[in-house]
Amino acid sequence: MDVMFWCLLVLAVVTAVLFVVFSNGQKSFLSLSLKTLASFCFTVLAFSAILVKGVSVPTWLFCLGFVVSCFGDIILALPDMQELRARSIMITLIGGLCFAVAHVFYLSAMFVAFGFEWWTLLVAVALGAVFYWGNKAVGKLNYGKLNAGMPVYSVFVSMVVGVSIFVLTTGANLTGSILLLLGFILFWLSDIVLMHIYFGNKPDKNKFLYYFNLSFYYAAQILIACSLVFLL
Repeated sequence: MDVMFWCLLVLAVVTAVLFVVFSNGQKSFLSLSLKTLASFCFTVLAFSAILVKGVSVPTWLFCLGFVVSCFGDIILALPDMQELRARSIMITLIGGLCFAVAHVFYLSAMFVAFGFEWWTLLVAVALGAVFYWGNKAVGKLNYGKLNAGMPVYSVFVSMVVGVSIFVLTTGANLTGSILLLLGFILFWLSDIVLMHIYFGNKPDKNKFLYYFNLSFYYAAQILIACSLVFLL
């Protein structure tokens, strides 16, 4: 790995830490600016894998996932700004759609690079059950009108963990496989915390939960970006 990659990695970590520390519920212009910068940095870090490893279909698919995630990050921060709270539901749905598309890109990249095994679906269903039923039971969450679709969403966001476990069994680079798996586990955990923020009806704890959600999420994206240099 060259010096540029390490510099981008340090920059991604520093900007992510600054954002998490000064996020303050993502309600200020400073917070939105730091979030945009932190997301841009992990996206650039992912693209640096192309310079290190060369151009390939899986790398491009992963990078497209990072780009869409970056847009999703920015969009999901907008409802916390006072001027846009009236449109919070629509903006949140658009932001969520961005992350759904990003997951499709991530899954497609892993399918192209490593193939697919049927048992990853069983892993996704098991983790999805923990995500939905466990989260709902522990946090007493109320998904409201989204309740019917949440089981499907839970399995969908768990699929990347199942496939990354499969990648670990393929004999691919061990360091890259572990980074990828840890990244998607943290991604999964950040989504679990996010459910408590949006559906937990405990506003007094939201600020505390934000720090966990953001820490897990940015650590996940940086680990996944780093894994590309070893795997692809």
